[in-house]
Amino acid sequence: MRFKTLAGSFSALCLTSPLFYQRFSFAEANFAAFLPSRLGVSRINSIPSCLPQTDRLPVSPLYLKRGGTKKKKAKSNTISVNKLAYRNYEVLETLEAGIALLGTEVKSIRDGKMNIRDGFIKTNKNGRSCTLMNIHIGKHASAGEFFQHEERRPRDLLLHKQEARRLLQKTDRQPGMTIVPLKAYWSDQNKVKFEIGLCRGKNVRDKRQDIMEREGKREANRMIKNFNYR
Repeated sequence: MRFKTLAGSFSALCLTSPLFYQRFSFAEANFAAFLPSRLGVSRINSIPSCLPQTDRLPVSPLYLKRGGTKKKKAKSNTISVNKLAYRNYEVLETLEAGIALLGTEVKSIRDGKMNIRDGFIKTNKNGRSCTLMNIHIGKHASAGEFFQHEERRPRDLLLHKQEARRLLQKTDRQPGMTIVPLKAYWSDQNKVKFEIGLCRGKNVRDKRQDIMEREGKREANRMIKNFNYR
């Protein structure tokens, strides 16, 4: 009842005050959004004739912002990317591999404590397995010292015997070839996977050529973007 009284007095003030129309210009707005008709307040479609013509100002309709939920960004499964590998090496072939981890290592990876920048992959001489070396996984904060892991310990990759033998043959027979981790990510089964690459080292000339190509693409995209805005 009290809200109805306040609503009625507010509508009366809107109808009789010229200053209200000059400041807020609600003459062509929809009052139903603020004062519902079930409370006894009618919709105002025009300025009352009792006001002088000089008080009538050209106004634009009032658009109310509708509430709603924000669009959520797609969650990325990427854990870490080795950008230095793409800069210093030419990637010839890529391969997906699993990895054998401890429980505290998985928890630390979920906390974002993994760095694959300095990592490399060593093939065993028997050609049956590969080992991931020099990957840093920080210690888990809430685990005891007995259950902790070494941060840079060698970790076995889960590869088929044929794949490991093929990588061993290519690195032994061709000079300048190496295997580096390119990316770490979560699989659909919520397991840690690595994208490893068979790479060849770049010289200074190759690096300069890549920089020139990247700058050319960036300049072309900038010109296209500016042209579209015009």
